[in-house]
Amino acid sequence: MVNAPRPRRYGLVSEAYMNRLLILAVSAAVLVPVASADARDRYETRQIAVPAAGLDLSTEAGIDILAARIDKGIDRICGWDRACRDGAWESTEWQVDRLIRKARAWRRLAVERAVQLRACRDRCVRPAAWYAPPPPVATTVIVVRR
Repeated sequence: MVNAPRPRRYGLVSEAYMNRLLILAVSAAVLVPVASADARDRYETRQIAVPAAGLDLSTEAGIDILAARIDKGIDRICGWDRACRDGAWESTEWQVDRLIRKARAWRRLAVERAVQLRACRDRCVRPAAWYAPPPPVATTVIVVRR
């Protein structure tokens, strides 16, 4: 009588069941990248960076200049395609909002510090000998999916 190896059991699950699960998991893992590659192939993504450095975005004039720069960037990407232009403007809204909030916060801090220094004149502790780092160079990225 030949002793045939018995299938191993992992807890309550047999080796055959584990093999089926492994095959199913591997096939699912192979198919997922194919599906995402097809989704990427259907859309063309174009983007362009619009510089905002040197603009005072805490003022309306700075915001208007940035809007004009963004509009020129959108013209370069989209031309006259209305749906493309709407999507491009939508892709910049959160970025511009973040830049404006940051610029206004810096302006508010500067005004508060100037008021403190005027109020105390020579009786207060002078500001530290170091200066805060300048705000990072700001760019707005226009993204278009066609």
